Amino acid sequence: KWEKTKSEVLKKDVDKSAVKKFREKAIAAGRLADGKYTAAMILDRFGLASGDYLTNAGNVLFGKKNPVTLKAAIFATDEKLTFIDMQMFEDNIINLLDIGEQYILKNIHWAGEITNFDRDDIPEIPVAVIREALANSFAHSIYNGSTYHEICIYPSKVTIYSPGTYASSHKPEEYIKKNLQSSIRNEKIAKLLFLSKSIEQFGSGFKRINSLCKDAKIKFSYEIDESGFTFIIHRKKTTEPASKSDVVTVNVTESVTLNKMEKLVYQLLSINPGYTRNELA
Repeated sequence: KWEKTKSEVLKKDVDKSAVKKFREKAIAAGRLADGKYTAAMILDRFGLASGDYLTNAGNVLFGKKNPVTLKAAIFATDEKLTFIDMQMFEDNIINLLDIGEQYILKNIHWAGEITNFDRDDIPEIPVAVIREALANSFAHSIYNGSTYHEICIYPSKVTIYSPGTYASSHKPEEYIKKNLQSSIRNEKIAKLLFLSKSIEQFGSGFKRINSLCKDAKIKFSYEIDESGFTFIIHRKKTTEPASKSDVVTVNVTESVTLNKMEKLVYQLLSINPGYTRNELA
């Protein structure tokens, strides 16, 4: 009912570039027939407009008046105490998917692998895992404006928080072990994300994420509380420096006063003395 309800945003206030992005991705994925589609045609075809107004689903997906908020932060330790970076992004779901993905990829470790004389840069968390987790976060959320979506990057984990009570009576591990029918809170949002291949397989997010994490040899977990669902990707420990010449050595005595940036560097080195200059940067 919420998805189909008329929003207060006019149909003319649609983000046409976001609609174009969706259309191109859906056609490229083979999930939308090739053709010329205007923004109005997309909205009408998928029931995202009501008269002169966008529906709630149409607004959060394609509205250009910043209908959804995503907070993103990097913390110096595994506690929410000292942050190294904090951003607040306000946009629609289609744009926030790209923004969130790029934020995570820019702030995790990458490894270089030489194959056939070419260098491949490989992220510690597969792009497909990040993409699936973010898309499911937006697909199953409750959009009441009282809470934000969140990405938190810690030294040992990356968390993706989705506001709203957990929608299913089945635990996530049951979806991994069995072929259960998915409980979908926002059917129209989920369908559009599936068509654009943000969600790889409709209704099987946990099973796919489990398979991808196994292949990458990383672990994941989750936390459920009354306010929302937190998906946790556990990062591999990086205790070995790239080379001895890259190691930053810090000698601190009681007479030394550190500025804010130096304190952050010292906190990171206290966690892992093997951090390289590039990792600290």
